[in-house]
Amino acid sequence: MASASSNNQGPLSFEEVYDIVKRNEQAHYDLVYRTLLAKSEYLTEIPNNQTHSILHHLVSNGALDLFNKIIAIPNIRFILLTRTLGKPSKDILQISEENKGKSKTHKKLYEQIDRLVQMDKCVEYAKNNQTDECRKMLEQNRDLADQKPPYRKYYLIHHLAYANNKNAFDQLNKLCRFDLTLLTNDQKTASEVAIEQHHDRFAHYLETLSPEMRAIREQHQQEKNKQNEVQVKNNEQLEKQIVNTGGTNMLDCFTCPLTRELFHDPVILSDGFTYERTAIQHWLDLGNRRSPMTNIELTNVDLEKLFINERRSFFKNKFSNMNKIDMKFFEQILFLIW
Repeated sequence: MASASSNNQGPLSFEEVYDIVKRNEQAHYDLVYRTLLAKSEYLTEIPNNQTHSILHHLVSNGALDLFNKIIAIPNIRFILLTRTLGKPSKDILQISEENKGKSKTHKKLYEQIDRLVQMDKCVEYAKNNQTDECRKMLEQNRDLADQKPPYRKYYLIHHLAYANNKNAFDQLNKLCRFDLTLLTNDQKTASEVAIEQHHDRFAHYLETLSPEMRAIREQHQQEKNKQNEVQVKNNEQLEKQIVNTGGTNMLDCFTCPLTRELFHDPVILSDGFTYERTAIQHWLDLGNRRSPMTNIELTNVDLEKLFINERRSFFKNKFSNMNKIDMKFFEQILFLIW
């Protein structure tokens, strides 16, 4: 198993990952992590004839460092308290508590999971507008107001903003005083979340309480305006490129620079370049925060989907002066990829 793993340059199979973790082969945990970056769904999958998932085995093994790296994977989706299939059925909090006496690392992992469970529960209450339950938890631990598991997108305050729940905000803010400058995983303030949901009055209210929040939002807007300007310039460059090719090398304009294949789901990154979604998302999931084309640091990692119908019409109008042969070829390309 070790030699096969070390020679594998791509993600491991589920069976390989499961075998490594079940055997607690720590020398190959880096391979496990790199695989889970691309295949996070492996984490809580329980194979046939088994009772534990990869996550359950990691906790049993006391793999604190790997556990902390996994829960910080961008956009990871998993249920924290996934239960085993054995009898009695157990979640990772119970497993970690049973094993906390094995070593200092096991004890730290139990304490970490216990904190995660409390944070996760409080944020989930906020997401479901269960204000009374949030309040009870905050009365026991006010620090929970400004905490969340790394895999959660929103803090408590962002859920309140999303739901336009001003009454709950006022009630809980008196109790614990929120940090109003907290940002979501995609770098948005609570007021920006409120504005996206058309809760402008609540957003304005939040910003009157925190000028710092307003300053952050205005800075984000300025950055977005700059990105739009860059995108306009990139569109102009793309137009010129297509015109200059005269249709002979037009496929290059509709090919992802990472995969070198025709687009199926094209998205725009903040560097102004267009990529195939799965390819650039994999690049970002590996922890890269620089443009793969320019090596310049990205201002954000949002992926903007191209509006297909508008994009098709835009290009067809721009290049309507092509001769009939070129225009027919151009329309075939648009049909194939968009």
